[in-house]
Amino acid sequence: MTVSEKPLSFATLSGSESGDRDPEGNRPPSSGLPMGRIVEMAFSRIWVIKRQGALTEVEGRLYWPDRCSLERAAARAGIPLSDVVIRTGRLDIKHR
Repeated sequence: MTVSEKPLSFATLSGSESGDRDPEGNRPPSSGLPMGRIVEMAFSRIWVIKRQGALTEVEGRLYWPDRCSLERAAARAGIPLSDVVIRTGRLDIKHR
């Protein structure tokens, strides 16, 4: 299992990596790894994981063809994922 960070040059992918809070304001238990943000790059039709401003390589891959396969790879690698998805590029239904 390989997990590594690659520099990310996409300005549209910036944002905080904070975890979700429960109604009382407490953070969920941490696995020790930074939470991954799922990014759908609609124009390219690929899905990536961003952590701490960098693309995350999992099992030798930097991108996946769909969200489901991305989530399975992250689970195998033990990478917690945010449930908030960043969507970039073309989002109109006719071009998907």
